[in-house]
Amino acid sequence: MDARAAYRTARGRPGETRGSTEARQLLARARSSLALARSNGRGILVEDLIALAHQAVERAVRAVAVAAGVPAPPGETAGGLIAALWNAGVPVPDRLNRAASHFSGWDEDEPVRIEQYYESVLVATEAIRFAEQQVCS
Repeated sequence: MDARAAYRTARGRPGETRGSTEARQLLARARSSLALARSNGRGILVEDLIALAHQAVERAVRAVAVAAGVPAPPGETAGGLIAALWNAGVPVPDRLNRAASHFSGWDEDEPVRIEQYYESVLVATEAIRFAEQQVCS
C-alpha cells in the first residue's frame, strides 16, 4: 500500500462547494476522534480519551459552522463556535449547550472519574448527531 494513501483526503462530490466538502471532511474527522475516544485497552489514559471526545465536539461544531458559512471566532472553542452559530441564526439544540459547558471547566491536573469519561463520549455523540443533520441534509 502506498504510504501516502493513508493521508489522502476525500474528494468532493460533483456539485459540492468547497465549504461543503470541508464540512464533510471535518465531520469525518469528528467521527474518527469519537471512535478513538470510545476505544479502550491496556495503557490508555482516560484523560486522553476525554481529550479525544472534546476534539470530536469541536470538529463537529466546526463542520456545522463551515457548512453554514459562519466564520470561526478567535480561539475556536466549542462554546465560541456554538455562540457564533446562535448569532448567525443557525438553530442549535439546547442539548448542545452541554458540550460548551461540559468541557469548559475541565482541568487536566484533576483526577478523572469514569463518569466524566462517559459524559464526554455522550456529549460528543450528541454533537456529531447534530452535525450530521446539518451537514448531510
